[in-house]
Amino acid sequence: MERFSNKREDYWNQIKKELLDTNDSEEFRFQYLEIGQLLSHGFSVTLNDNNPSEFELKIWNAEYDNKRFNKKIFNLDRLAIKSKKVKLNSQESKTINRLLSAELERTNWGGIVVDGLYCHFEINGRKLDWNTNEEINNALTELVELIRNKAA
Repeated sequence: MERFSNKREDYWNQIKKELLDTNDSEEFRFQYLEIGQLLSHGFSVTLNDNNPSEFELKIWNAEYDNKRFNKKIFNLDRLAIKSKKVKLNSQESKTINRLLSAELERTNWGGIVVDGLYCHFEINGRKLDWNTNEEINNALTELVELIRNKAA
């Protein structure tokens, strides 16, 4: 039986859940999630411990799903999310290792974001959430920019 909902929050939570799902079989070194607050896009990147030379990239086809669910009845069991592997070259791997050993922190920005991003980063059980790059330090910004470029 498929699950349907007319609640945007259920739709959001299911997108987030599927993008972050690692099938519980692999330990990850880090995981990054980005979803547009207006549900304009979404993707996640996972770097697994057992293969540090490639990302697992999951991309949500927001345009397709938002057209399918234009009546605001969301099929929570049939989201358009695809996975693929993205290879890292040696320089990218070195950069990631350097950044992961740096302090990755949120900053005390104090601004307001109306329609930005929802960003989530998890490493070693530590979770950071933010809405704009102004809320994170330079090392985390550099890492996120590298991730976005590889995901594009």
